[in-house]
Amino acid sequence: MKGNKGIWERQYDQIEDNLWGLRPIQTLVDYSALVKEGKVLDLGIGEGRNALYFANKGYEVVGIDISDTAIKRSLTAAKEIGVTIKAEVKDLTSFQIEENTYSLIILANVLNFFNDKEIKEIIKRAKKGLIPGGLIYINVFDVNDPSYEKNVRSAQKKGEYTFYRPKSDTYIHFFTQKELDHYFNGYEKIKASETFMLDIGHGEPHYHSTIEVLYEK
Repeated sequence: MKGNKGIWERQYDQIEDNLWGLRPIQTLVDYSALVKEGKVLDLGIGEGRNALYFANKGYEVVGIDISDTAIKRSLTAAKEIGVTIKAEVKDLTSFQIEENTYSLIILANVLNFFNDKEIKEIIKRAKKGLIPGGLIYINVFDVNDPSYEKNVRSAQKKGEYTFYRPKSDTYIHFFTQKELDHYFNGYEKIKASETFMLDIGHGEPHYHSTIEVLYEK
């Protein structure tokens, strides 16, 4: 989506180093022993913090991101630490995931920025992309996030928890645990947590409320 690309390019332009840092998400580290040998797909690779971790463990890693800057930084970081990843600039709404291929698919801080139809299609493709016993990791803003009320006041409501923001030409969706569990009915839930936290990683300090889940096919 055009609006999303512009927003993320501006986010990365505001910082010369790393927007998210290069430390992998702790849940992925904690449960890495459950990831079967094979391929890892990072949908929204950013600067590569999670992709680099799995590449360093010997996995074949593929990553996409809508930001040119993010992809350049991830490839540079991979070269600097001596690992190989395949990273390309792609729009997640049109990216075709190879079926029955990946041991782990990562959707970290990505799914919020699409409308209901796009979210449903992305999850559908991701599920098909997993091998039996494959894992999918998701981290999203939930309905308790402080920005939810802000969007109620300033954006156009397009679904129960989905809003369109005309100024930036973007969507934002706030999840519930029930909604995610519905998408992954029949999968084993390895981990699920809800967190309210102060984000000091980028921009002015601000709060987020998030859901983090790890499902096994």
